[in-house]
Amino acid sequence: MPRRKKCRWVSVDILPKKGGETELSADEMEAVRLVDVEGINQVDAAEKMGVSQPTLHRILREARRKIGIAILEGNNVKITGGDHIMRKFKCYSCGNEWDEPYGTGKPDCPKCSSNNTGRIDAGRCRVGSGRGKDGGKGSGRGRGCRRNE
Repeated sequence: MPRRKKCRWVSVDILPKKGGETELSADEMEAVRLVDVEGINQVDAAEKMGVSQPTLHRILREARRKIGIAILEGNNVKITGGDHIMRKFKCYSCGNEWDEPYGTGKPDCPKCSSNNTGRIDAGRCRVGSGRGKDGGKGSGRGRGCRRNE
């Protein structure tokens, strides 16, 4: 026979919804999804995200703090993009275009499952990437950034 539940003193003031926003980064959302929703341990979740376990722990702690604030203050949660670098792909069979994160390999088309796909952003680079005539490595000739000069 289970024990009787003990009465506890909880001091929480549920505020009426303010309409504010609490921002959660994509990293924070992914950490919460892997650890809290899917139940993966932190070591394995950190490996999937490509970060160290202590870094994952810091991301997760901050995400949980923000989620708590959103719940207690009645805020909406806004997911922000974070600092992820995406690659743009195109399916040459159906013409579908989509983004994929780095490190996923060459994908098949999510629309028609064709493997006749290719990058359409290849050759583009960010300013200050260390290529071309931006003061970085090399002579500025060959592959790399082409800027209007």
